Amino acid sequence: MLPQLISALLLGLPGCQEITYDAIPDTAVDTTEVTDTEDTDTHEGTSGDEAFVDPCAVTFTYEAQGSPTGVSVAGDFNGWDASAHPLELESRGVWSVVIPREEIPPGTYAYKFVEHSGSDQAWTCDPNAGLIQCDDGYRDPSDTSWTHTCGLNVESCNSLIVVDDFDRPRLTVESLAISAEAGTVSASVGWAAGCAGDALGEAVATLDGEPLDGTWETDGVEISLDTLSPGRHTLRLNASDTAGRAAEEAYIPFWLEDEGALEGGLMYYAFLDRLVDGDGSRNTSEGASCELASYMGGDFQGLIDALPYLEDLGVTVIWISNPQDNSEGAYGGDCGSYSGYHGYWPDMPYAVEEHFGSETTLKDLVDRAHDRDMRVVMDWVANHVHDSHPYVAEHPDWFNQDAIPCKESDGNGGWDYSNFDEYPEVCWFAGYLPDFNYYEPEPLSAVVEEALWWVREFDLDGFRVDGAKHVPHSLVWNLTTRLDQEVEHSYAGGDQDFYTVGETFSTSSDWIAAYVNDNELDAQFDFPHYFALRSAFIDDSASLPDLAANLQSSKDVYGDAVMSTFLGNHDVARFVSEATAGSWANSDESSCYIADVVDEDWWLGRLNLAWTWLLTHPGLPLVYYGDELGMPGYRDPDNRHPLWWYSSAINGGSGGEFDLAAMSDGLYHPTQGKVLWHLAALGQARLDHSALWRGFESTWWSESDIYAYARVDGDDEALVIINRGWEDRTLENSVSYANLDTDATFEDVLTGETFSTSGDFLSVWVPGNGSRVLVKR
Repeated sequence: MLPQLISALLLGLPGCQEITYDAIPDTAVDTTEVTDTEDTDTHEGTSGDEAFVDPCAVTFTYEAQGSPTGVSVAGDFNGWDASAHPLELESRGVWSVVIPREEIPPGTYAYKFVEHSGSDQAWTCDPNAGLIQCDDGYRDPSDTSWTHTCGLNVESCNSLIVVDDFDRPRLTVESLAISAEAGTVSASVGWAAGCAGDALGEAVATLDGEPLDGTWETDGVEISLDTLSPGRHTLRLNASDTAGRAAEEAYIPFWLEDEGALEGGLMYYAFLDRLVDGDGSRNTSEGASCELASYMGGDFQGLIDALPYLEDLGVTVIWISNPQDNSEGAYGGDCGSYSGYHGYWPDMPYAVEEHFGSETTLKDLVDRAHDRDMRVVMDWVANHVHDSHPYVAEHPDWFNQDAIPCKESDGNGGWDYSNFDEYPEVCWFAGYLPDFNYYEPEPLSAVVEEALWWVREFDLDGFRVDGAKHVPHSLVWNLTTRLDQEVEHSYAGGDQDFYTVGETFSTSSDWIAAYVNDNELDAQFDFPHYFALRSAFIDDSASLPDLAANLQSSKDVYGDAVMSTFLGNHDVARFVSEATAGSWANSDESSCYIADVVDEDWWLGRLNLAWTWLLTHPGLPLVYYGDELGMPGYRDPDNRHPLWWYSSAINGGSGGEFDLAAMSDGLYHPTQGKVLWHLAALGQARLDHSALWRGFESTWWSESDIYAYARVDGDDEALVIINRGWEDRTLENSVSYANLDTDATFEDVLTGETFSTSGDFLSVWVPGNGSRVLVKR
């Protein structure tokens, strides 16, 4: 497969098609071309004037940036010899060269162009290439302003080309139009014979697994669909030539729905092994030294059983643990030996973890989530593999050999974590987790190819990119290029977004933002706001206006990116445990203890205030499983209690499907229902009221311990009031200056109480350690 494949453009020759590559949307056509013909056994490359040359070749085309007397291409395929493959001047400063298949066989190659002026050379990457490869040392680890720019003698990464089997035919999405409002989709998909020249043989198109009627022509097929139901659909097209060579599937996933599933949604981290045990037949031990460091039974079927519950919470996006097969056995950790229950020790590239379930069950999970209008985001683990992975034995050169540990003993019984920042791209998380050397082209291409397989095979909607700062920018850059070309199809008119959200554990918003751009991630988790949130609602070291200023700073840095805000995840102590135990909850000393349930109204109330804040602002708020109950937990592994410890509705997975009411009725600690119903009310309100995540915001009241903001989106209006103080308060203020309706009744989504304006004023009573979320009736 050609990884940057975007379009098949008919040339002025019978049966001949030129296949070109593109980079990120809105860039020029790539200068690296491979073309196919149906009536010859040769592989053809074409230059700028579309002259006929060998179709079983790769053509490099380059538009000179200076006034060279000659141009050449140098790369892995010619030993970086700037004299081996000179280009010829075609016209208007455009140069090209045709390299026969014998000199550039299928494989992955880095390259650059060289402009010659006498004995002087000026090197440049390909300005139009979609894929890149960066050499070791391409940037200082602390450089958050890194960009990839091609220019003469400008320091840059190399361009990358992946050459596939020349004889294989190809399917190309040439045009795509999707209308959610009308429920229509139209697509034009071209077919091109491989170098062998065999004609189109068998071909089929399916929508959601059902065959579509349609006539395939010798050069492709036109698809036109209407009266489609709202929700998720998948169009797949497959074809082979008369010799039985199959083209890579043309894969077109799309949603027909109202906007807001991402930017107005709610994401739930379903930590699979700890959520619901739906299939007890898969419960086997891997020999870990303690219960919380071992597989405990959660699985795909359990998450299927929990879907009604998540729907009641207002969840629109499910982040699932990495479903790849993980290593067997147990390995050293802070509290003895651990198993791979968390999904971060992959040992097979294309296999599903047997503790979680089968491929069939995973597909069923995704389908059922889609039926409930929920997107499924997979935890993509790309920084490393387990040392039992076949890549380690078969390709030892794919891994960093120095084995620099990301954390080291500090000599005082604790850990020094400085290597995480000083050597982020090459340090090893553990001695049994070899770190990929993405400065080499082969692993860079192989791992991205692997990621695309999971997307297509299981109809995924996004990736949570684990440890984004621990891989070179080139990996995420190339993933984004491939997703655009093979999943989103924006070059052809597609408007669907495959959501990529990265994890860069840092207090620096600049470091986080360095990976959020058109060429890389859609978004990241907003760690600086997480720290500010805990400061505001746990120890009061930040005022509520400080918290608002921090969120505004995030907007200033990240722009329109749909960042994920959160109050907890699997790497930090739970909110309520930090609230009661202080900083010790996140220290090295706490990890081997089991935290008690917190049933104090004050701290559960503070947790509710944090939820009110998160779910009434833009972004994609995250619920780390169990935080909807105020689950306790010190740092890893204690922050990973099984959910079934807290409700009989999911005890052992014996109850089948369960919903919010069943979850609440079965709570072993009824005080947790205070948090559960609070979050569910906010989640549903977020679905119903766009003003809670979009539109204009203005401050309505501002004190250190009480803060209120009005949000308006067209006719939808909301007023959110947060009081973290001890005392009840009655606030009265004008509404017109905040763009709120002066003749309106507002209902509190949390209690059902109503408050009406009197002239230009609104008076609202707010309990101490409480909040109001008022929406206009």
